[in-house]
Amino acid sequence: MSPDDDISLEELIAEGESEELEFKSSLRWDIELGTVNKKLEDVVLKTIAAFANRNGGTLLIGVQDDGTILGLENDYKALGGANKDKYQLHLINLLKKNFGDAFAATKVKITFPEVGEAEICQVDVSPANKAIFLKLTDKIGQTREYFYVRSGNSSQELSSSEMQDYCAERFD
Repeated sequence: MSPDDDISLEELIAEGESEELEFKSSLRWDIELGTVNKKLEDVVLKTIAAFANRNGGTLLIGVQDDGTILGLENDYKALGGANKDKYQLHLINLLKKNFGDAFAATKVKITFPEVGEAEICQVDVSPANKAIFLKLTDKIGQTREYFYVRSGNSSQELSSSEMQDYCAERFD
């Protein structure tokens, strides 16, 4: 995503989620349950894969869907009292594990801007050169590959046949 330089991050957040902008409250801290929930990491990875499989985009972690700024304090605590360096390392390790070293090094830029008094995590994702799949374990313990693409302001899973048609058009 390449917002105009003259638009602030606050203004971008005020515009709300779009095809190239997504908000996530947290990487690991489940606000509703008040505890660590590692499944939230899968939701972040799904969004990154969807951006990569489309036109790229920006994920802001520490921002609620309605644009309320939460910051990263709960995530830092959920990572054992981490700071932004440990947080970034954890996120990069997730990216490497799920998408490979080359993707993490060339398609993702992670920064930590401050919005008001809160620090958030900004993940800028470039479009991928090939299809990006996310391996997830389902409820019965089976690992399966999923293909996500950004559609409007959400990340959608495509079926095998839809994915083949999409990839033939997008990547060939």
